[in-house]
Amino acid sequence: MYLAIDLKSFYASVECVLNPELKKVPMAVGGDEESRHGIILAKNELAKKYNIQTAETIWQAKKKCPDLVIVRPHHDLYYKYSKQVMDCLLYTSPRP
Repeated sequence: MYLAIDLKSFYASVECVLNPELKKVPMAVGGDEESRHGIILAKNELAKKYNIQTAETIWQAKKKCPDLVIVRPHHDLYYKYSKQVMDCLLYTSPRP
């Protein structure tokens, strides 16, 4: 038996857990919006409806969705939550 875990929007999911208001708006995790640097690292379901793509530049994404909220990445938190997911998988996975 195999188990597939899709963590494609993981960064965006963590941000929404930390700030539930972000669930209500199109949002993406990305670089510096003010200097127009960076790309989209992850996006929530509302942003996906605007065809926002991972690795797309922020300015291109904002052209598609002017109301897109860009959140700067918090890699230390993603590491923490990723470890929790991995610990859960290790705990529930059968051992040989």
